[in-house]
Amino acid sequence: LRRDVRQRIQQRVAQAFGISPSALYLTKPTFFSRINSTEAKTTHDEYWHPHVDKVTYGSFDYTSLLYLSDYAEDFGGGRFVFMDTDSNKTVEPQAGRVSFFTSGSENLHRVEKVRWGTRYAITISFTCNPDHSIGDPVLA
Repeated sequence: LRRDVRQRIQQRVAQAFGISPSALYLTKPTFFSRINSTEAKTTHDEYWHPHVDKVTYGSFDYTSLLYLSDYAEDFGGGRFVFMDTDSNKTVEPQAGRVSFFTSGSENLHRVEKVRWGTRYAITISFTCNPDHSIGDPVLA
């Protein structure tokens, strides 16, 4: 299922940006996130700070998020915010919704602090550099 979802997202990213799906490679970290209102234990847990994925992770060229819970139903806060010069653009997570974007400085973003409940998502990232590629994770 995970491989199928990754392949479907990879196809959509490639289509949206006019590149061949074979030119996109899964890269790390690809991760499941569970965010709630508990205090951050390390600076890496402080997801609400503006950041650029290419700077934070290095290998990311395209970032995708698959939301697994619903804004305002399962959690409060936790919206995804693109930080634009003229005005911010906000994505309200909805279970099954996929958002994706280029990972460079053109997409500075943050996540609002979760005030209540739990926000679940999977981040699946892609690179155009085969040297940074990874295989699909497997359960052991």
